[in-house]
Amino acid sequence: RKAGARGYGVHVNGWCRDAATGAPMLWVARRSATKPTWPGLLDHLVAGHQPAGLSPAENVVKEAGEEAGVPAALAATAVPVGAVSYRGVDEEKRLKNDALFCFDLQLPADFRPTPVDGEVDEFYLWTLDQVVDHILQGDFKPNVVLVIVDFLMRRGFLTPDMDGYLELAAALRNPDSR
Repeated sequence: RKAGARGYGVHVNGWCRDAATGAPMLWVARRSATKPTWPGLLDHLVAGHQPAGLSPAENVVKEAGEEAGVPAALAATAVPVGAVSYRGVDEEKRLKNDALFCFDLQLPADFRPTPVDGEVDEFYLWTLDQVVDHILQGDFKPNVVLVIVDFLMRRGFLTPDMDGYLELAAALRNPDSR
């Protein structure tokens, strides 16, 4: 696509509750070291470009099966929770102007994703504190952070009494990138 042209994608927060504490935990993917874009960085359980001819929900089901071995019936339970948008640059310093459709997929506590198509090397199940630590270390693909921050706000992990909360919330939906 042309630099700066609007791009669309789907990103899925795959999460479950810790069996002992009930606290939410997030599945995180490590991108393949051989992937041409953002190799080795952390990513969502499922994420991908939004193609013409598929709805975002249909794309979630397709991508979930291809990337993480999530059965179609389970992937179809993903809940659309909004969108984030941003204007930035990609790994080759080309302008990006993207909107990401966000979904939450609550997974059974005993579910284990499996790398299928070679885009992911492995998956981790982390507490939200662990996820934030890796965000702060710069370990995630940049656009994934937006969707995770949205998840953390909606789950009450990031709260309005925190400094910069409103600025952070506003940054998730860049009005200049419509």
